[in-house]
Amino acid sequence: MKRLETMTHKERMNAIYNRKPTDRVPFIHRGYGFCAKNTGYSIADIYEDPEKSYLAQAYTAEQFNSDGEPFYTFVSYGSWEFGGEINWPVDRYASGPSVAKRPVQSFEDLDSLVLPDPKTAGCVPYSMEFAKLQEKNGSQIAFVCGSPFTHAANLCGVDTFMKWIIRKPDAVHKAMRLMTDHILSVAQYYIDTFGKGRVLARSAAPSESNSLISPKQFNEFAAPYIQELHTKVLEMGAERIYCHICGEHNANLPRWAEIPFGDPGMLSFGHEVTIETAAKTFPEHIICGNLDPQIIAKGSPQEVYEASVKVIDDGKKFAPGRFVFMSGCEIPASTTGHNIYMMQKAVEETGWY
Repeated sequence: MKRLETMTHKERMNAIYNRKPTDRVPFIHRGYGFCAKNTGYSIADIYEDPEKSYLAQAYTAEQFNSDGEPFYTFVSYGSWEFGGEINWPVDRYASGPSVAKRPVQSFEDLDSLVLPDPKTAGCVPYSMEFAKLQEKNGSQIAFVCGSPFTHAANLCGVDTFMKWIIRKPDAVHKAMRLMTDHILSVAQYYIDTFGKGRVLARSAAPSESNSLISPKQFNEFAAPYIQELHTKVLEMGAERIYCHICGEHNANLPRWAEIPFGDPGMLSFGHEVTIETAAKTFPEHIICGNLDPQIIAKGSPQEVYEASVKVIDDGKKFAPGRFVFMSGCEIPASTTGHNIYMMQKAVEETGWY
């Protein structure tokens, strides 16, 4: 049975950040393209028009009683920022911007790359405009911090980058150095603009998944740069780091556990990593997830409700007071609003402490 909430969205999230009790499990649906479709905007607006993007997300959060706030993201970050070209989606229901031309066609091209000005690089001006809307509206200010490995792979394409790990490891390290330094310059730009302790660093790590690289390769090519990035971004004055550890990462988790995320950090997981495993591996951090987006997009309303209840129960059991219920990855834009409502219904009926 639905109960009367005793906290506002902001009070609930502030409590979980400060390790204080909440009335119920916080709920964030996770879907940028869905927000556009839900409010009648084009998906390109999510990436290209900060004001429309902010409104689409804010209206959708209000509609589904979500505790999440609007954030800016960008598909295939890294390519455009270093001089590549992108195509904006024409179809309203396309997945997002695509890379039209990558800045690196061969490993020799890395030698000619220079660090871009963070104020003008690729999507950063859009992200900064969005951040100023966050500040104006009293929302959490954030920037695309990202994973150096995932973003570096976008310089030449994931398939090529995977081959370089075997054939040209020095080129991989060179790309990682460039991308890490770029992200650090963006972080400094945001912290200089808004002040220490006010900016959330948001990242995702899909290309580090064990579906693409081995734990040994993760330890050699990805983890050292993530560790450096997180350490320095927190030292600069980022409030905390939110990281979506995307996909199959179970074999990487021991190394992830050595990486700083803030106090507390916020980590979300796909359905491949159980809430129990995540909670035990990261006992000091906020754990988010991990409802399979395919169930949300393609399941019946009853299937979505039952799967949601299972995830919520696991969160309350294994990460009480530090669990946020959300999709295990971005939900497709084609998802029905009713299935998002079933997630909302599940948390409002079963998510109470």
